[in-house]
Amino acid sequence: MPVVDMLMPKMGESIAEATIVTWRKKPGDAVKKDEIILEISTDKVDSEVPAPTSGVLTDILFEKDATVEVGKVIARIDTDGQGGSASAPAPARAAAPTAAPAPVASHVAASAPAKAPLAVTAGGSTPVPRHDGRNFYSPVVRAMAREHGVSLEEISQLEGSGKDGRINKSDLQAYLAQRKAAPAPDTRKAAAPASAPAPVAAGPASAPRDAFGPKRTLEQLGLDPKRVEVVKMGTVRKAIVKAMRNTLDTAAHVSQVHEVDLTNIVKFREAIKKRFVADYGFNLTYTSFFIWAACRALEAFPMVNSMINGDEIIVKKFVNFGFAVALDNGDLIVPNIKNAQDLNLVGIARAVDDLGKRAKDGGLTPNDTSGGTFTLTNVGSFGPIMGMPLINQPEVGIMGAGKIVKRPVMVTEDLWGFRDMVYLSLSFDHRIVDGALAGRFMMRVEQELQNFDTKSTGLERRG
Repeated sequence: MPVVDMLMPKMGESIAEATIVTWRKKPGDAVKKDEIILEISTDKVDSEVPAPTSGVLTDILFEKDATVEVGKVIARIDTDGQGGSASAPAPARAAAPTAAPAPVASHVAASAPAKAPLAVTAGGSTPVPRHDGRNFYSPVVRAMAREHGVSLEEISQLEGSGKDGRINKSDLQAYLAQRKAAPAPDTRKAAAPASAPAPVAAGPASAPRDAFGPKRTLEQLGLDPKRVEVVKMGTVRKAIVKAMRNTLDTAAHVSQVHEVDLTNIVKFREAIKKRFVADYGFNLTYTSFFIWAACRALEAFPMVNSMINGDEIIVKKFVNFGFAVALDNGDLIVPNIKNAQDLNLVGIARAVDDLGKRAKDGGLTPNDTSGGTFTLTNVGSFGPIMGMPLINQPEVGIMGAGKIVKRPVMVTEDLWGFRDMVYLSLSFDHRIVDGALAGRFMMRVEQELQNFDTKSTGLERRG
C-alpha cells in the first residue's frame, strides 16, 4: 500500500532540530492534507506541522518531548486509508510489540501501547522509567540516560526547560556536560569507563556543550545560599550562550568605530514623526535609518553580505537584514527583514515595527529568525554611546549603533557647532573581510546617513 513518510520539516537555515510539543492525532486517525498533525518547538519559535497528504496516520515514530533532527521520518500516513501499519519499521526503532528491549540507538520511536517502558539501567541506582509519578520522561531522554548511566535519583533533581517543566534532551545534555567538567561524588561504579566520557551523544547540540563551563555548588563557590538567588537558564538563554561561544570559536573578530553626524536626520525625524504616525500607524525609529543606510552599503560592498562555506565564500545578492530585539524577560532575539535591499525607508520602518512587536508578543515564525545575512544591534537604545557586538553566525558582519549625543563639533575650519553625533561600530570576520573593505563599507554607511536625501524615504507616497 502507498505509504508517505512525514519528515521533520526544515524551518530555517540555522535550525537543525526541533522538539515535538504535542501530537494532535494518534495512530489510526484519518487525516486530511494540510491538516495540523503536531506542534513542534525550536530554540526560538514554535510551529504547527500539517499533513503532507490525506490518509490514515499509521505510525508515530517519535513521542512528545522528543528532539528530532531535521529531515528524519517522524510519522507515516497510509494514503489508501486502510490503516494497516504493516510497512517496514524505521531503522533504530523497536519492532512492534514483540521486541521489548529497544536498541541502543539514539532516537527510539514509541508508538501507542509500548509494553515494557524503556527502563534505563543506570549504574547501581534506580533506572529511569517512562513516568515516576511526578515527571514524564520521553524515549529520547530515557535512551540518553541509559547510555550515560544517569539514574532516576539524578535525573529527578534536574529542572526541565520543556513544556510544563519537562526534562528534554538539551537539559540532560547540559547536565552531562556539567557532570563531566566537574564530577561530583556520584554512585556510579568504575565498572563502566566508556559510558560517561564519550561525548558522542547527539548531533548539532553536542559541539558547543562546553559553552556553559563547569558547574559547582554554592559551597564550592564560597557563597551563602541565603544571600544569592539561583536562576535557571531558559531555552532561549541557553541558545544565546551556545551561539555566543560558537561565534567566538568560529570567527576572527575585529572591530572598527566610525563617528557619524546625524543632525540632518534628527531634524527631519523630529519634523515629521507625528505626521508619520498619523499617516502610517507606526513610529519612524533611528533603527530604520541605520538599516536603510547599511542596505545601500551592502549593495556597494557585497563581500560584507557573505558567508564562509568550507574553502569557498558565498556572496549573497539579497539582504535579509537582522536586528536585535530585547525581550521583556531579558532574552534577545534577532528577526530579519527579508529582501531589505528592495525596500524604501517606509517599508523598512514598517518591517521593523511588525517584527519587533511580534518578537515581544511571541508571534515570530521560524522564517522570521532564519536566513539572515547581516545584523544591526542598536545598543544606544539602552544608554551606551558605543558597542562592539559579536557576529551572528554564519554572517561575517554586525553593526552596532550607540546613543545619539549632541556635542560640539568643528563644522568648518573656523566654526564650531553643536551636532547630533553617533558612534557606529562594525564587528567583522577578518578571515574574509579585511580592514580596508570594512572601512570603505562603513564610510559608505556614513555618507548615506550624513547626505540623507528626504526624497529617498518614500514619504511622498504611502508605501
